[in-house]
Amino acid sequence: MYIPDHFRMPQEDVQAFLSEARTGTLVTVDRSSLRPVATFLPWALVEGDRLTSHIGAVNPQSSQEGEALVILMGEDAYVSQEWMAPGAAPSWDYETVHLYGRLTIHRDPDWIIQSWDDMLRRFSGTTVEDYDHDWLVRMARASAGVDFQIGQVEAKSKLSQNRSPAEAMAIADGIEPKCPHLAGRIRQVAVPHAAEREERVRQAVPYGG
Repeated sequence: MYIPDHFRMPQEDVQAFLSEARTGTLVTVDRSSLRPVATFLPWALVEGDRLTSHIGAVNPQSSQEGEALVILMGEDAYVSQEWMAPGAAPSWDYETVHLYGRLTIHRDPDWIIQSWDDMLRRFSGTTVEDYDHDWLVRMARASAGVDFQIGQVEAKSKLSQNRSPAEAMAIADGIEPKCPHLAGRIRQVAVPHAAEREERVRQAVPYGG
């Protein structure tokens, strides 16, 4: 993923993004056709460096272990030129994290059921103890467990850091009704970044022009 320096997600924000991520797209390459294959999945973060999920046993990706990519997306929003200085082009703000790592597929029903327990506790407040065990085993035998060990992380926060502080604030105000979290991120990241850049430019220009 191409990441200009001013759009690179601060390292301290990456782990928070991972811990809050709910869904993402698993991308692998089919060895016979060499075509990319993708499945949108819910994920549970385990031990800070693994993502687990599950897919149907009939899904072609259930036999595609090895190197893989998981794409996580935060909120995204259209940026109107009305919120920027005259002459600016419309744009799009978003946050995304690309995770490169190793995919392992599990067929053991116990592993799959434990993975479900992690996901249920995270998303529903229930546990596998709330379900009939025999039913869980039957469902697990029709599923494949997805175990993704995170390796390289590429994280991008395109939050209008290249605009002026006033424009960044206007953009945050403009998108807040539909994307409040992204608006907050623009205020947190882009506005101070833009203000710092303007201050560096001001200090670099000699007095008197």
